[in-house]
Amino acid sequence: MAHLIKLEDYISRYQFDLHRYPSQFSRMKKERWYYVKSEWEQARHPSLQVEDEPEEEEAGSKGEGIFSQALQRLKGWRRSAVEEDPWEEAPPSDDELPPKSLEQVKQEFLDELYKSQLRWASSSLLEESTLHPRYKADKWLRFFCQHIPDNYFLLYKPVLFMKKAPIELDIMLISPTEIICLTMLEGSELSVFEASSDRFWIEYVDKTRKKRVSPLISLGRMSRVLTTILEEAGLSYPIRKVVLSPSSMIDHKLQGAKLDLIDRRGFDAWHQRLRKHPSPLKHQQMKVTAAILSYCHTVSSETVQEDDEQFIDEQLK
Repeated sequence: MAHLIKLEDYISRYQFDLHRYPSQFSRMKKERWYYVKSEWEQARHPSLQVEDEPEEEEAGSKGEGIFSQALQRLKGWRRSAVEEDPWEEAPPSDDELPPKSLEQVKQEFLDELYKSQLRWASSSLLEESTLHPRYKADKWLRFFCQHIPDNYFLLYKPVLFMKKAPIELDIMLISPTEIICLTMLEGSELSVFEASSDRFWIEYVDKTRKKRVSPLISLGRMSRVLTTILEEAGLSYPIRKVVLSPSSMIDHKLQGAKLDLIDRRGFDAWHQRLRKHPSPLKHQQMKVTAAILSYCHTVSSETVQEDDEQFIDEQLK
């Protein structure tokens, strides 16, 4: 799961400690999955005993009960915080439900972690931003968070402050080797986009012809902003521009353009290339990411952290 380090102009805990939170999130994800999977295996085979915790999780000076307490809290995901209505028909018990497959359990696990990613990208221990409800159902934000590995940093529609003015950008993936600037070009399965260097591209669908603002405009703005930031920080890092149209087709008529046009014919292969990037997080990647975050605009307010979230944060320090 990619690290969602910036969402719009929301406050993000990654802004405060970029070296701590990526490893903390990856560790939390690993621990949660270990116990969720173990619980599923025990439910299917009650005679099996839960294995010991992973070797790398050593007991600290605070006592071996700390992690078990935190994990007991994490196991309460499915419990409702609202009391049951006495007039409402009781939901079926776990014994009455058909057993879940490992794939179903994994998807539920990813969906719960997605909520954590949104929370981490819109709050810190002392401040929070108002998360727009649309992000809980944003299919492409969810896709990049859940299906891109955690050696990538994700900035989703970040707002950067340049020359005393906020600039809204599109999507950025920072890999160990390059920055990928992404613009989504969405259409129907029957859409065919005619790519050109003009201000407008043409979308052909259902025997109609529609004008669409060229995605190259957004990509060009992102590339210029990032080039300026890197130059001012004295850093060098490759920038790749990508137009992503997973549902439609793109008729490529651009000459000499330095960008990738990924439509439904090449989307799966492109996705697999990202997933198979072998390199772990790198020092230069961290420096580049920190430089970009330093320009990010943030709107937030003070808050009191929820007890459960604060407890988990304290135990995973």
